Amino acid sequence: MCMYAPLGFCDGDVLLACFDPAHRIALIRPEASAEARPPELPAIRRRTGEPYRRAALRLARAMAPAGVLRFGKVTGRIPAAGGGSAEQQRAQRRLFTAHAPAPVDLHPPWDRGQLLWLPYSEVAAQVAGLAIGDLDAFLEGYVEGWIPDGWITLE
Repeated sequence: MCMYAPLGFCDGDVLLACFDPAHRIALIRPEASAEARPPELPAIRRRTGEPYRRAALRLARAMAPAGVLRFGKVTGRIPAAGGGSAEQQRAQRRLFTAHAPAPVDLHPPWDRGQLLWLPYSEVAAQVAGLAIGDLDAFLEGYVEGWIPDGWITLE
């Protein structure tokens, strides 16, 4: 079982956009390797039957001591690319929002790579491989407060 989506191959079905007070988002910069890989949002795979929120809590605990991260009130739902088979439903993803009091309070999950803090307006371009077309609008709307609390479907 893979508890963490490998860096550079983000196949986790739970993603985390973790904001600092300056509205920067933590991305994971892979460790130096022969193959240059772009930074990734922290991600994790759900265990069989595990709710998305519980997986997000596991990811948060891997990045910070208990109680440091505060989850936001908006969650992005990223539908599967195709029909409704069980395999395709597994491909659905969720993007949770969280807040850290300070960048020094976080570390990369399972100590893989380093954290890179980027302004929210630059994140969508950096993680284009995630194929979340509305990611830039989602992040902007979240920070500026014009997205209502709750679930938002991202295409």
